[in-house]
Amino acid sequence: MLQSIEQRSALAGWVLAIVRAMEAKGVDARAVMAQIGMDADLLEGGYSRYSQVQVSQLWKRAVELTGDPTFALTVAQQVRPATFHAVGYAMSCSATLYRAISRFAQYTRLISDSATATLTENDGRVLLDFHFDTGGETPIYETVDTVLASVVAYLRWISNDACDPLAVRFAHDPLPSRDAFARFFGCPVDYDAPQTCLVFDKEQISRPILSSDEELASLLDGAASRFLEQRMAGRFAVRVRDLMIAQLPEEIPTKARTASLLGLTERTLLRRLKDEGTTFAEVLRQLREELAFQYLRRGMCLSEVAYLLGFSDNGTFSRAFKQWTGRRPSTISGYPPLPADSRSAHAA
Repeated sequence: MLQSIEQRSALAGWVLAIVRAMEAKGVDARAVMAQIGMDADLLEGGYSRYSQVQVSQLWKRAVELTGDPTFALTVAQQVRPATFHAVGYAMSCSATLYRAISRFAQYTRLISDSATATLTENDGRVLLDFHFDTGGETPIYETVDTVLASVVAYLRWISNDACDPLAVRFAHDPLPSRDAFARFFGCPVDYDAPQTCLVFDKEQISRPILSSDEELASLLDGAASRFLEQRMAGRFAVRVRDLMIAQLPEEIPTKARTASLLGLTERTLLRRLKDEGTTFAEVLRQLREELAFQYLRRGMCLSEVAYLLGFSDNGTFSRAFKQWTGRRPSTISGYPPLPADSRSAHAA
């Protein structure tokens, strides 16, 4: 069974960056934490975690109390190796920024249960795609902005270089602070994009970092892997789900491809899912249904949703959605009755 929003959590190091940013703006962050019921003593250890519900509440209060539309950039400047636990230290020792980004993508689930990241390459460009699972709730856009800004800020800290992306894309609406974000990233920032991602020039991020230590980074990889395995114990279906997200919308997730990504045989993949009381088809169906609700509630048009979920056309998606939920996509709050666009989709 997949994890509910109430069960999800984030590293204390990530919360500490938010707290320090609040304090930099003159807000008594610890008093706010006490009001929410967050134990500030947990900030002293990088191994501790806070519930995602509490972290979201802290974010909302931070946005309200600072009144700063660029607060996400303030948080990003507070990011250091400990923010990302063992992952952050491994990234800081990486031979190249490409290796650092790869490590971040591999271990994003260790940092937060509500986020996944995938790395793809295309025509000399490296795309770091993000998916934020909010359990159907409206995303707090400032958190999304902060994650992308934090990755870029940390890469600059590691390399002691500007490290500007080629492009930054957000799935949410433009914010009043868009000019400030464009200046921070040093590149065009697109909004209302199909996916949230950072785009890098592969040659630029493949340059050697003189202060690197890949031997130490490999040791830290081992620690991160152990922590991740502990976090994911009994949650094999969640790992499968993450890899399904990585395959969409470029291809329909298959048993063979997913098993290969996990380094398992198809038989072992299916057996482990069965041990958790589910099947490959059920995990895929549930993922598509959850994503469909999220996309429709964001106001995405039908053809965009169909494309992102890997359906061949609007009709195929609509029939599947009604089969899953007993409802038509047009009945979901936030869905605009706009004419279909010309975006092509992959066969379902």
